[in-house]
Amino acid sequence: MAKTSTPKTRVYYGWVIVAAMIVIGGTTMTITGPTFGLFIEPMQDDLGFSAALFGWANTARILTAAVSGLFIGKLLDRYGPRILLAIAGLVTALAAISLGLFHPAWWLIGAFMLMGLVGMQGPASFYTSPSVAKWFVRQRAKAMGILSIAAPAGLVIGFPAVQWIISNHGWKAGWVVLGLVGLVVIVPVSLIYLRRQPEDIGLLPDGDLPSEDDLAGGASKFGATTEHQWTRAEAIRTREFWQLSTVFSLFVFATNSMIFFRVPHFIDQGIDPGLIAIGAGTAQLSLVVGAVTLGRQVSNVGMERLAAVNLLVMVTCFVLTVTFVTPLMMFVAMYTWSWSNNSMGALQGTLFASYFGRRHAGAIRSVSLTANMLFASAAGPLAGYVSDNTGSFNAIWWPMIGVLCLAAFLMVTSKPPRVRAEAHYS
Repeated sequence: MAKTSTPKTRVYYGWVIVAAMIVIGGTTMTITGPTFGLFIEPMQDDLGFSAALFGWANTARILTAAVSGLFIGKLLDRYGPRILLAIAGLVTALAAISLGLFHPAWWLIGAFMLMGLVGMQGPASFYTSPSVAKWFVRQRAKAMGILSIAAPAGLVIGFPAVQWIISNHGWKAGWVVLGLVGLVVIVPVSLIYLRRQPEDIGLLPDGDLPSEDDLAGGASKFGATTEHQWTRAEAIRTREFWQLSTVFSLFVFATNSMIFFRVPHFIDQGIDPGLIAIGAGTAQLSLVVGAVTLGRQVSNVGMERLAAVNLLVMVTCFVLTVTFVTPLMMFVAMYTWSWSNNSMGALQGTLFASYFGRRHAGAIRSVSLTANMLFASAAGPLAGYVSDNTGSFNAIWWPMIGVLCLAAFLMVTSKPPRVRAEAHYS
């Protein structure tokens, strides 16, 4: 009887990939994430830009990323993230620097479109989670959970750092510094540490050693052939792909109706802005516990049920935000928001890779992420329109609670696709 693969005793290079992607994802989150909101007021004061212009700039970046992501995913599967992320980091860094040096209204939108064109949106999800998924099978949930530290780490460090630069040196210096950080972090980390997949450097997923069957030309128990490697064409023809995509599209649709407006909502309810900032910052720090235990959570609960629970956690956040206005409930709302949002990001990458394999993870995820971004781009303007016409966000956030409940139902009823008889293993 053939021996099964056993874990290597030395540090598996897949964990180096995870660490590199945390650094890259956190840096990208600082450059292209919610820290953008810190620039709005000073740029308006100096340049007279309207609030709508900033909204359109962000929407332009999301829509551009939604289109380019379809091509980035396939390139990622073929060539890996090393050169692609270095180029994306360079373009994003130069675009950020340009905003500090050259700032007509049309270029604000143009620079953001450039960032979207190379897929740098938030923690660079087009690159980070599909790339990590290729290095793990058994430990995928654990790896994705640890990877999810990137976004909160970027915000915890980025928010105070960017605000300090703007307060002491001005918003122009803020953009230039962000760009320089991208140049000295994203580009070299990508070129030095990133690789496409374990097989390219003579390894197996999870750091397993080859079995006797491998040495004889057979298949490894934990290698690529233990899960069917769906192509993008195969995956998008399954009901399960669209069910998962619908779940996460509904999730981002609901959350993006609140993400930019919950802070002004709490301020309008009489809560001190400094207290809100403390709530948002400490909520990010708390996510480390959830991130490092995600693998155990998945083992104990199951991916689908755990995702459904996290959707209901976000429902709790919405209910608290709409119905309670005390500082204590604001803190609880911030914590439930951060926990759910971060967990769902990690579970999304885990679910798609577990359902459809790791070989074409970039191409498959890109279709779903494009759908997510299209929903996200519509949510913010819709929430603003409803608020302008009703005087409150409640008219949009109550229906979003129903949207999240629908997503939870679709999630808990989801299951991996069955491989058809005519499907071929790669």
